Amino acid sequence: MVTEMSSLQDLSPNLKCADCALRRQGICGQLSALTQARLARIATIQIYREDQSVWDSELDCGLEGVLISGSLRIQSYRIGGQRQISGLMLPGDFVSEPCGRRNACQLEASAPVRFCRFERNRFRRLLECAPDLARAVYVLRVIKLEQLRLLAWSLCALSIDERLCAFLAMITRVMPYAPLPGGGGILTVELKRADIADLLGTSQESISRITHRLAVRGVIRIHDPQHFEIPDLPKLVQMGCMQDSFASIRFAQSAIRQPPSSDRALGAVAATPPQVTPTPTATRPAFRRAALFAPR
Repeated sequence: MVTEMSSLQDLSPNLKCADCALRRQGICGQLSALTQARLARIATIQIYREDQSVWDSELDCGLEGVLISGSLRIQSYRIGGQRQISGLMLPGDFVSEPCGRRNACQLEASAPVRFCRFERNRFRRLLECAPDLARAVYVLRVIKLEQLRLLAWSLCALSIDERLCAFLAMITRVMPYAPLPGGGGILTVELKRADIADLLGTSQESISRITHRLAVRGVIRIHDPQHFEIPDLPKLVQMGCMQDSFASIRFAQSAIRQPPSSDRALGAVAATPPQVTPTPTATRPAFRRAALFAPR
C-alpha cells in the first residue's frame, strides 16, 4: 500500500522541496523559481516498497512525476507468462505513462522508491503555460528515448557477455560508484539479479555464469552479490562495445545545467526544443548487426 506523506502538501513549496536531492537537477534544475513553486504546490511525495506496483495501464488513468530515489522497471508479460523488462526509470527521470493504454504494461519498484507525483490535470495545465517546464519535460523524454534505443540496439547486436559488460559499465554513471586510490572503483548494483536478467534478455543462471567468468578473467572482482570492484573501467567499456556511446549517453540527473541566475529570476527559459545529437554506435556491433541480415 502506498504511503502518502500528505502532511507535506500543507507545507510551503520551499520547505517541501528544500531537502530534495534533485532540486538543482533534472526537471527542477531547469525551472524558474516561479515555476518551481507552482510545481511544488501540485506535488505529493509517495513511498513504494520493493516490488510494489506504481502504475498499471489496465487500472490507472495517468501518471506524471519525478523519481527521487530508487528505480522503477517497465515490464510486461508475454503470452507464455514470461516477464519482459523493456526499460528502467532512474532517479531524476520524468515518469509518465510508458506505453499508453493499448498495451498492458506496469511500472513496479525494483528497489524502495521515493516518488514525487504531480496532480495530473493541474500539471498538464501548467505544462501549457510554463515554457520552461515544457522544455525540461521534452529534454528528459528525449534522453530516455536515447537510453531505450541503446538498450534495443544491445539486445539485437551484442552477445550476452557483451550485454552484461555494457550494462555494468553504464550503471557506473547512475548507481553508487566509489573510485579507488589505485584506479578503478567499487560499483554497487541496486538491482536484483532477476531484474538484470529480464532486462538483458537472458536468465539468472547465465548472469551468474558470466559474472564469475569475468571475475576469473580479472575484468571484475566480486565482493558480494551487490558490490563489484572494477579495476579497469575503460577495458569493461571496450568489452561491452560501448567505446563510442559511453561518454555521449545522457542521464536525467546530469543532463540539464541550470541557466544563469538572472534568467531563473525572470523564468526566461526558451521553449524551443533543443537540437538532439543521435547517440553514436560502436563500429564492431554495427557490422555484426548488418551481418545478421546478409545473404547466407
